[in-house]
Amino acid sequence: MDFYTNPVSPNCRKVDAVAKQLGIPLVHKQVDVLKRETQSPQFLALNPNGMVPVLVDGDVVLWESNAIQCYVASKTDNEMWPKTHHRYDIMRWQAWETAHFGAAARTLFFQRVLKRLLQQGEPDRARVEEAEAQFKRFAAVLDGALAGRRFLVNDQLTIADFCVAAPLTYVEQAKMPLAGFANVQRWRAALDEQPGWRASAPPPM
Repeated sequence: MDFYTNPVSPNCRKVDAVAKQLGIPLVHKQVDVLKRETQSPQFLALNPNGMVPVLVDGDVVLWESNAIQCYVASKTDNEMWPKTHHRYDIMRWQAWETAHFGAAARTLFFQRVLKRLLQQGEPDRARVEEAEAQFKRFAAVLDGALAGRRFLVNDQLTIADFCVAAPLTYVEQAKMPLAGFANVQRWRAALDEQPGWRASAPPPM
């Protein structure tokens, strides 16, 4: 399976961590986003949105990291993508991450980290304040869900954990307001013990 990726992308990390955790080989094809390689005709033929990640497996071409997570995990029988009703709970957390928690985290990452790298000026204070408020709102939801639990779904490591944790990859650099959410901090420490998660960590920025 060819995996079009960039090592600094949290969305790419979602997929890479699952593959590494399950021992599923991917052929990494690095795409330089800063050089606008995602806008080339060849790449846009794979993903018209011009974004990583993209997975190509024979005739199957998939974009959107959460769908790719599921596809990769389905290549083997495992508890990360169980064939039970817990699968729908995983999908719920994936949707929640994309729409709410991850959206706030990505805004903070863009404003405080990517803007500098892309030479697009200083952070927009109003956007940062709004994103911080949303981040705290949804971090409280996550913290409550993790009360008394090691992992999000059925107290078993699943692709939902890697999905929801991925936006926190740059929590320090983006100054995400995670202080006070003790259950989230404990959960992140538990994920750091997982070999796939450790191996998918991006290089220092």
